[in-house]
Amino acid sequence: MLYAKKILIVDDDAVMGDVLCDILNDAGYTADWVGSGKDAIEQMETNPAQVLLLDLLLPGINGIEVLKHVIQKHPLTIVIMMSGHGTIQTALQATRLGAYEWLEKPLEKERVLLTVRNAMEKQVLLTEKNLLLSEAKSRYKMVGTSPHLNQVYQLIDRVAPTQSTVLITGESGTGKELVARAVHMNSQRAGGPLVQVNCAAVPESLIESELFGHTKGAFTGALQHKKGRFQQADGGTLFLDEIGDLSAMAQAKVLRAIESGEVAAIGQETSTTVDIRLLTATNRDLATMVRAGEFREDLYHRINVIEIALDPLRNRTDDIAPLLEHFLSCYSHNAKQPMKQIEPAALTLCKAYEWPGNIRELRNFAEKANVLIDNNRISADDVRRLLTLTHEASGERPATLKEAKKRFERSFIQEALNRHQGNVTHTADELGTPRSLLYQKMDRYGLGRQMP
Repeated sequence: MLYAKKILIVDDDAVMGDVLCDILNDAGYTADWVGSGKDAIEQMETNPAQVLLLDLLLPGINGIEVLKHVIQKHPLTIVIMMSGHGTIQTALQATRLGAYEWLEKPLEKERVLLTVRNAMEKQVLLTEKNLLLSEAKSRYKMVGTSPHLNQVYQLIDRVAPTQSTVLITGESGTGKELVARAVHMNSQRAGGPLVQVNCAAVPESLIESELFGHTKGAFTGALQHKKGRFQQADGGTLFLDEIGDLSAMAQAKVLRAIESGEVAAIGQETSTTVDIRLLTATNRDLATMVRAGEFREDLYHRINVIEIALDPLRNRTDDIAPLLEHFLSCYSHNAKQPMKQIEPAALTLCKAYEWPGNIRELRNFAEKANVLIDNNRISADDVRRLLTLTHEASGERPATLKEAKKRFERSFIQEALNRHQGNVTHTADELGTPRSLLYQKMDRYGLGRQMP
């Protein structure tokens, strides 16, 4: 990737500005000069520079005020302060505000070139990091417009910039990992690591080594030193998924690590301080587990500072259409083929279905549709066929006769409503049932109404 090498020199001494422009242009940069803080701010708005050489004493708006403006409005610009009248206190103030370096006048050519080269390298790294974070945010973005999900977005926006511990709850497949990534990506630790551990997937005998690491020879099979996930997450975020599956022993050690901020690898006598932000998730009812003595109450209160609870997909049907569109778009893009469109009747069936596997099942459905449907339209018959294939492949069946009747009745009513474009009166007449009873069943099954 190619980057511009534009430098803006801000100095009320025109001779100094000309000299610096000549030096930097000869070195392969594109240097420009302005003589005041006001001109610098205007220039940055229209033609921002990668590096700013900024004098402290300027007419009107001084260098510190320009620095504050640039740091706020152009965070990827590297600012180098210059002054022949600077003091240590002023230099420290500028550094605290975000200045990269301080150059004392009279300037030395080699020092200027070295400082600018290092600043430009840092700017390139910052730009690449920003691009990577933007791509990551796009890749892991949450999709949906339901009132519930909007509340989740608002909660993420509030909690992400803090250091608070977050517990994410919800059924399997509701998107708990995406919430964790959204919190991390929008936090001050976004540039640091996000380390994830699926506590349910690690055997109890290995969980301590997985979390805290071990030294060579600490136990049979420990052939080399291994860093634990706590150490790997230092400076970033540690996400303990399915924390409700931790054993009592592991719960105690995790609690100790959280409270002390120190961890010790197996076989290591001294502890190591780690700086992490902790996110956890579970599909289990931890409060019930606490009452049953299956989960430590002190750990529960320690991790449940802020809770983000995700509703199952069946309770937020407004999200089904945008999620389907998103998944179908992704799969068609990867396959380099036109995106399939879902017909209104097919979408209605999708909204009536309960999606026991939640978003994960919906994503699999979209992938099947992209592969198995030959044309570019997804019909209601396609939906029935693909959902039947899903259930046959997974062995999923209604658990009871009552559940089977409930699923059939809901689907039966939904298809009748589809035939009459949601008109309740006509649907009730066809089904031979009082309109009031049909309304009750529609409310029970979460089906949409349309007045006659």
